[in-house]
Amino acid sequence: MRTSDTNGNMDTAIAYQNKDLVSKLFGDRMKGKPLSLFGLESELRVVDVRPTNIPVVRARELRMDNLFELEDKSVAILDYESAYKKTNFIKYGRYIMDVADRYLREGKEPDIHMMVLYTADIEEAKTVMERTACSIRVEASCLAGAPSEKWMEEARRRISEDELTDEALMHLVILPLTYKGKEEKQNAIRECVELAKKIRDKEQETFVLAGILTFTDKVISEETKRYIKEVIGMTQVGKMLIDEGIQKGIEKGIQKGDLERARKTAINMLRRGDSLMDVAEILELPPDRIRAWEEEACAVAQRKSY
Repeated sequence: MRTSDTNGNMDTAIAYQNKDLVSKLFGDRMKGKPLSLFGLESELRVVDVRPTNIPVVRARELRMDNLFELEDKSVAILDYESAYKKTNFIKYGRYIMDVADRYLREGKEPDIHMMVLYTADIEEAKTVMERTACSIRVEASCLAGAPSEKWMEEARRRISEDELTDEALMHLVILPLTYKGKEEKQNAIRECVELAKKIRDKEQETFVLAGILTFTDKVISEETKRYIKEVIGMTQVGKMLIDEGIQKGIEKGIQKGDLERARKTAINMLRRGDSLMDVAEILELPPDRIRAWEEEACAVAQRKSY
């Protein structure tokens, strides 16, 4: 994956295809801030951020928008939606169960909040799906009716006066979601990004830009993506995304090396007579992967024998 073009601009792929990078930048800067900033009825503050991807069997990977650990030791899953669908509750149920499973594996049993931020396109949404076996409940915040122009004007004023509050920063992050319709959202994304560039405090600038990238990925157009690529490349968040993208590449290389060592170890164990299941358990790898390595080694040995 390339990280820059001939003009030194950040590649859109870093910001949008590797959403975990921008989510991490935004999430790290949410620490110490209350969830009420999203319009949610909770004053609990974020104390830590967890990875948002939940690798699971069945060849799928769940990826929520944010996963926060809160000051009361509970956990908040935060997603945003631009359309209301009953099937979303199935997704939320999977989030909840897989997050619960992740923590059980760590020996923890935190309470779990499922929180949803609805864009202005959604004026009404059910918050509960009930079945005899279970209930899935969400804590929702609807942005329909939010004073978009007032927030925008306040952001302009506070940026010019260098008097930004956490509330004003969050308003700037979620402002594009307070507009109805695709075109209105694209215009708002552009204006909010331009305003964010004028923020003098680089930590605040990073918080807003990373937040906008995180919360607009489901509604942003390809044209607006290209625009942001050009605008954001030389900002602090752009440089940080490039640096983290490079680091991710290094980490993947290390992981690839670890996997190759595991493959060689597995083949040696199988040759000395260890069972496939024992090898899988010792190396903490799926039996199917050990079996594939064994078959590959046998095929190589047969070719060499000819």
